[in-house]
Amino acid sequence: MQAVAFINEKSALLTDNVNQFLMHKISYSVLSNLVWDVLQDWQSLDVVDEKVSSEKEQIFWFLVFELHYWGEEKLVSNTELRKNLYSCALYLEREKDMPKHCIGLRPNRLVSEETSTNMEQDIVTSR
Repeated sequence: MQAVAFINEKSALLTDNVNQFLMHKISYSVLSNLVWDVLQDWQSLDVVDEKVSSEKEQIFWFLVFELHYWGEEKLVSNTELRKNLYSCALYLEREKDMPKHCIGLRPNRLVSEETSTNMEQDIVTSR
C-alpha cells in the first residue's frame, strides 16, 4: 500500500512538471532535480517487493527512467521522445489510453552490507 500511495502522490507532481517542461515553462534542471528527489524518496521507503503493482506504476517508472536517461538536448529537441513523454504524462493524469512500449520497472534497492553476498562485498570494497 505504501508504494501505491507513493506512486499516486508523485504522479501528480511528475506530470505537472513534465507538462510544464514540455511547454518550456520550467528548466531542465528543475525537472532533473525532481527526478532525483523522486528516486531518493523511493529509496527512503525501503520497499522490498520489486514487482510493479499496476499499469500506472509501470508508466510512472518508465517516465522517470526516460527523464533520467535522456539529456537536456534530446528532451528539448526530439519530437518523438517529447510525444512519448506527453503520452505517459497524459496516461498518469487520466489512466486512459495506455501508451505502447512504455514498460517501467521499479528501481533496484541499494545493497546493504547485511544482505549482500561475499562477491558483492568484494565489488563494493574494491571501488
